[in-house]
Amino acid sequence: MIAVTAVAGLTMVTGCKKDDVQSQREDVAEARQEAAQETAEARQDESKELASAQENANEDIAEARQDANDKIASANEEVRDEEQDLAEAQANRNEDLAEDQAAGGSGMAGTTSAAAATTVNGRVLSKSGDTLTLVDSTNKELKIKTNDKTAMLDNSRKAVKLDDIEEGSQVRASYVMDGKDMVARDVTLVAPVKKLDK
Repeated sequence: MIAVTAVAGLTMVTGCKKDDVQSQREDVAEARQEAAQETAEARQDESKELASAQENANEDIAEARQDANDKIASANEEVRDEEQDLAEAQANRNEDLAEDQAAGGSGMAGTTSAAAATTVNGRVLSKSGDTLTLVDSTNKELKIKTNDKTAMLDNSRKAVKLDDIEEGSQVRASYVMDGKDMVARDVTLVAPVKKLDK
């Protein structure tokens, strides 16, 4: 009887150990399943965050590109406007030259006014009516007349008036001889007189 009880007890212990192992296996399987699920969720969250970050980055890049393209387009438009202004000024000048040649007839005056354009850089010594007295780099004085066909420009090719050109200003003048007179085709204000603050 003792032997039977011992065998029965041993069987129960063995059975309990088997139950413990089975339970542990189930716990491990459950833990693995939970870990796999949590990993999948974490990966999914990570993918969503990455996708969102990428989308935001793409939007920022697109905005930056759009801003750059807008600035480039605006700059190009300004260049086109300036080129158009220059083309108009040159066309007007060519028309004026053609009129001057026509007015000169077929004689020497017409040919010399078209051919003998001279450019000089100098400082304005004085201004009297429509005449500028310049001194060039060799200290030679030149009296250059202007008329309503003389193009008056500043360094950025914008129109200025004769009144804007003061004594002491640096100018570049392109002129033709009309008899003994030097008549300016154009006068460019290179450097205006610097005013000192008092």
